Amino acid sequence: MSSTGPFRRRAPLLVLAALLVLLASVAAGRLTAPDDDGPASAARTAPAPPASGGGGDAATRAVRPPTLAVGLVTTDAGALTPPATPVAGFGAAQAVTDRIAPRFVRVDVRWDLLQPEEGAPLDPARVIGDGCGREGAQPCSGAISLARTLGALKAAQAAHPGRYRPLISFWGMPTWAGAAGEGCEAAQARDGARPLAPGREPAYRAAVAAVWAAVRAAGLQGADWTPWNEPNAPYFLDPQRASCTPSGEPRSPAQFGRLVVAMDAELDRLRAAAPAGSPERGDRLVVGELAAWGAPSRRAVPADEFLRALPDDVLCRADVLSVHGYLEAQPRSGKGEPIAAGLRELDRRPCLDGRPAWITETAVGAPRSGGDRDAGTSTLRAECRLMDRQLDRWYHDPRVTAAFQYSVREDPAFPTGLLPEDLSRTFPVADVWAAWGGDREPGAAPPALP
Repeated sequence: MSSTGPFRRRAPLLVLAALLVLLASVAAGRLTAPDDDGPASAARTAPAPPASGGGGDAATRAVRPPTLAVGLVTTDAGALTPPATPVAGFGAAQAVTDRIAPRFVRVDVRWDLLQPEEGAPLDPARVIGDGCGREGAQPCSGAISLARTLGALKAAQAAHPGRYRPLISFWGMPTWAGAAGEGCEAAQARDGARPLAPGREPAYRAAVAAVWAAVRAAGLQGADWTPWNEPNAPYFLDPQRASCTPSGEPRSPAQFGRLVVAMDAELDRLRAAAPAGSPERGDRLVVGELAAWGAPSRRAVPADEFLRALPDDVLCRADVLSVHGYLEAQPRSGKGEPIAAGLRELDRRPCLDGRPAWITETAVGAPRSGGDRDAGTSTLRAECRLMDRQLDRWYHDPRVTAAFQYSVREDPAFPTGLLPEDLSRTFPVADVWAAWGGDREPGAAPPALP
């Protein structure tokens, strides 16, 4: 088990401390009903953990003050490029991103697209998109590559020092690196979702090292790393269960655990090789990226069940934990806190004492595959109120320290963006994110509803 991460504390939680956390959570308005519908398809570092010595009095132990940093999820270099460098058709998206000035940006790394052949190394400059919307929808920002996205982040950091720290999120298993798993409909697993083949950990570690080098080549001094996106969802990791029943034994946690251990080992090696005192030594391992399914199903594993299946030797490597959770104004979905079950499970692990949690995907809109977003005035206003209340809950939550909006440009197949696909307008909820982000410090008082 690694020991170099910034938050690797091992002291157990005391019972009284757990009660204090629960009371704080209730006072802050955390509700415990999970989301019914579930999902469809040198920046500021996380606060240091509270002191957790073995014999301290819980009543006098320091309590982390409320805090919430803002992040974005997008690999669209057009939206990330600062307005000082205009991108045709992307002016509104650039302006929104610039107003939010996120502390973090999650950058998806499609391993299968960046290294489709085993014989060639991962290529950060490989073109993986055209910068258009779905099915070529205009406007288009031009050829997209990992290198271009990282370069846009560097330019944004120059405009907003201390912001735009990348969270590198892997997904997409190359055909040559994957193998059919064992379990529910394993033979039908789609390309990119098969588990890592036995013995292929060195190839995965080499991919991590290549992306690490690309981050540094772009001039980015710090980054955070997550092994796989939504490993409890079949479109990212399949099979999920041993048998095709909601009570079937979860199989995906063990496969995800292999990736966690491999990434942790590679990050340890890379950090150790970095110069003493350099920002690279502060890169963190973020474990989770879990979808907030409302209940067990034959093809998916809810976050709390998935976390219970991860042994301490896997989960406790995390410097940060991460989960996803969405909201919908019309019809109203997610009775209150959409990710409470997953957060409660984290609180039950003594080894995670003081480890922060990030909500690395959240939004309002129609968060389900093929959803139809209501763009009526009353619904858009309701979205603002709903998102603001949820951010306020997370601000007061004793565990949560960051929330990431998914996404900037809307994908009509999962309509939760801040702007529609044609970038012709800006939805009012963007003002909420700008109020929580912008020049506001994460520990400042909650902003007024715009």
